[in-house]
Amino acid sequence: MKIFYTFLKPFVIILIILLCAVILWFLYRWISDPEYKISNVQDGVVLNLNESAGSVDLKNKSLTVISYNLGFAAGSMQNTLADEHPLSFYSQNLDNFISLVKEKNADILLLQEVDLNSKRSGYVNQLEYIMNRLGWNYAAPVIDWNFYFPLRKEHQIVKSTVVISKFPIISNKYTLTSCKPNFENKLVDIFYYPLLWKSTMQQVKVLAGNRTISFYNVHLCVWNRTARLEQIRYLSKWIKNSDNSDSFIIGGDFNFQAYIRGTPVPSDDMLKPPVLRALWDDLHEMRESIIDKSSSTEDIHKHFTFPERKHRYDFLFYSKEFNIEDVEIVHDLQSSDHLPLVGVFKILQK
Repeated sequence: MKIFYTFLKPFVIILIILLCAVILWFLYRWISDPEYKISNVQDGVVLNLNESAGSVDLKNKSLTVISYNLGFAAGSMQNTLADEHPLSFYSQNLDNFISLVKEKNADILLLQEVDLNSKRSGYVNQLEYIMNRLGWNYAAPVIDWNFYFPLRKEHQIVKSTVVISKFPIISNKYTLTSCKPNFENKLVDIFYYPLLWKSTMQQVKVLAGNRTISFYNVHLCVWNRTARLEQIRYLSKWIKNSDNSDSFIIGGDFNFQAYIRGTPVPSDDMLKPPVLRALWDDLHEMRESIIDKSSSTEDIHKHFTFPERKHRYDFLFYSKEFNIEDVEIVHDLQSSDHLPLVGVFKILQK
């Protein structure tokens, strides 16, 4: 037995040293990293499933856009997102969403939280699933979470923010924001921070008929107002400096006054003017599908897209080259904990 302990001792020492090194690395990351950090703009992938596909004409000079946080098709209640479900559960939720897309005769999908190869959703590539069943050829994905958790039941998670289009996609550019979490347990903050998802802002240029339109698909930081405000300012500057700054549509999950389980209710954020006003301050001729710059927090949340809290997280903004013809928040789709926002835009003559 003494020989066994003598043999084992060096391995125990090595394990202790490794454990201490890992703990120190987590502490170093937490102490040295800023509260949030927006990366430089990068070039993203553009998918074309049919190189021989011809151009697609605009129908009556109008464009139907759906903004939707798919929530990896895990159903309508946030407190069940980590539950295990049969593959048919996710397939049915995806099929229900696809039926909505067909019913609305949509042209552009601005989606968040689309799983590409995750255990939690049965290792189904949800982007391919949607594209194949719609028969659409073009997509621009950005992977914002790619991690393997050996000690959690979710194990592998590969999550994306993605634009799917009937029309050819010219380019896909994006930026990722890392943001420190604000769980009530500080140890959870420290040890989860390096493992968590990034939040995405992407610019996807689409050739719709003979018009180039920039679509900005965003999923802003859920953890704090300051980061969201800085992302909004970054976004407005990005748009103003773009060579297509007069023809754009912004959609996505802005996480307006949002919080998640295990984090405090953002009371201070709820008492301050809506951060969305920062967009209007910089992009004066921009409009939103339902609200305007003068809308109060109460007015904004009347049109909720997150039923569990009756909050509005999801928005569609558009530039002066468009008019809104119709807008709808679809309340009877239960594929996600968010609701789809559908906008029909008339393209004005230049």
